[in-house]
Amino acid sequence: MSWLRPIDEWFSEAILRHEADLLRQARRWSANEDEVRDLVHEAYAQLLQLTAWDQILNPAAYATQMIRNIALQRLRRARIVPMRQFAALEETEHADPAPDSFAIAAGRDELRRMMQAIEALPPASRRVVLLRKLEAMAPRDIAQHLGISLSTVEKHLARGMLLVARALHGADTVPSARAPKRLDDVIRLKA
Repeated sequence: MSWLRPIDEWFSEAILRHEADLLRQARRWSANEDEVRDLVHEAYAQLLQLTAWDQILNPAAYATQMIRNIALQRLRRARIVPMRQFAALEETEHADPAPDSFAIAAGRDELRRMMQAIEALPPASRRVVLLRKLEAMAPRDIAQHLGISLSTVEKHLARGMLLVARALHGADTVPSARAPKRLDDVIRLKA
């Protein structure tokens, strides 16, 4: 029987493996190497006392924020505080995960081009591509739904994806020198 509690196992797997990053972050908030280690170890002690530790979604980010908060508390208690430390505490290394306006516009443009390419497909290939890629249906389910054979579904899907790729990337860039140029060659390669 193991003497480790569940929180100990979580701590070793989710926190300790990030110790180098946590020490690096603590060095941003303190120039003294002893204080850096104190910040990290105080955060460790607080983490090991948590009751809802298993509900933390991003343990490394949580520990980093905890170290930052401990550093802030220490700075508030200190009488003389170097300005460099305040500046470092104001910076956050966690980038905003939301896309910027350029990424949103580019994504919308790519989606519009993709939908135009799908709409330009032959009707049978368009139905199969839409069911497979947008509805996430399995090829066997598509065959049953449309009343066609599985090999016919695969042919329509291969043809449709090849035509969409050509429409999005240009007819010259999709097939390489080694890539098959006709659908029949694609099917022969699969066998």
